[in-house]
Amino acid sequence: AVVSTQSTGTVTIFAKAVTEPQLQVKIGERNLAASVKIDEHSEYTLDLILQHPVNPDTSSYKILKTKVEIRLVKATGTRWDSLEAKEETVGDAPQRVYPSSHKRNPVDWDKVEAEVVKQDEEEKPEGDAALNQLFQKIYADGSDDTRRAMIKSFQESGGTVLSTNWNEIGEKEVDVKPPDGMEYKKWND
Repeated sequence: AVVSTQSTGTVTIFAKAVTEPQLQVKIGERNLAASVKIDEHSEYTLDLILQHPVNPDTSSYKILKTKVEIRLVKATGTRWDSLEAKEETVGDAPQRVYPSSHKRNPVDWDKVEAEVVKQDEEEKPEGDAALNQLFQKIYADGSDDTRRAMIKSFQESGGTVLSTNWNEIGEKEVDVKPPDGMEYKKWND
């Protein structure tokens, strides 16, 4: 939880019965790092790039019965819309920074997202899905005449013909051509 006044910003970490040896807090001008060792096997870590500068020398923290309060003294008396910077820029490429409770091996969510998108693109559809994808690609990549031919042939044939040749389809009405072994009947017959 974060509370902001004109001169300070207070970050609250809710953890019961924290002792001084369990807690590490490092306050920099543009960053805040806090680590609470919960037990032998787990630890809560907060690592933030701050949106606005703070004064590390006058900032402090306090351990209470049910929480740890970190009081950040603002370097300027500006109103903070957000405690955390939206993006950290490294060179020209923006890099998102995520708070993590996993101190040793933080997860790079941008990398995970890129892998999922790549897998989705590489996944080959099968059966009807592959056929529909092919028709969608032909329609999307085709000229206006190709699209017009596809729409006209499909509608006039009751879904039994699909053509991309406008010169052939545009001249006459498209006849219904049911699959072999089937016959076409109109609904009103």
